[in-house]
Amino acid sequence: MLIIRKAREVKEESEGEEASDIRGILDVHYAAVHGEPIDYYDEDVLDDWSPLVTDERIANFAQRPQRQEEVVRVAEMDNAVVGFGILVPRLSEIRACYVLPRLARQGIGLALLSELERLAGQAGLDWLNLNAALNAEPFYLANGYVADGLGKQLLPGGREMSCVRMYKFLVSESSKWSRGILP
Repeated sequence: MLIIRKAREVKEESEGEEASDIRGILDVHYAAVHGEPIDYYDEDVLDDWSPLVTDERIANFAQRPQRQEEVVRVAEMDNAVVGFGILVPRLSEIRACYVLPRLARQGIGLALLSELERLAGQAGLDWLNLNAALNAEPFYLANGYVADGLGKQLLPGGREMSCVRMYKFLVSESSKWSRGILP
């Protein structure tokens, strides 16, 4: 059974070694990046986008400065993280939505995206934006996002990767006009 829940990013002293979802999140990220996008990006870009999961990478993720402004959800099946998504309400941004490649096209990505959109609506956001990997554009288009041109995403190592800028209004057309939000 699929469960979408808040990610556990910090181990409490009373919790065991498995209390944090960080390794699972990074394992999903690595598998997803080094899976399907291989036809879209060269190996150097893939390695910068998602390096091997090491203790150092786990520690860096746990201590990333932007974590305080992120809302992180994980998809869990059989007590294992199989996907994750990150929303940054302050920026109206979907920062991440990844699923293990072996479980792709089974509704997990849609469940994560729907939960992030629900949380965005609860936070009072009228729209969301994201930078989609080239291979992910069809997924977002199928879920109501609009492509707004090609862009570049700066990767942690300083390299740039091509992406598609996308957005989606979370409110109806009539509500947008009544609230002064013009398309």
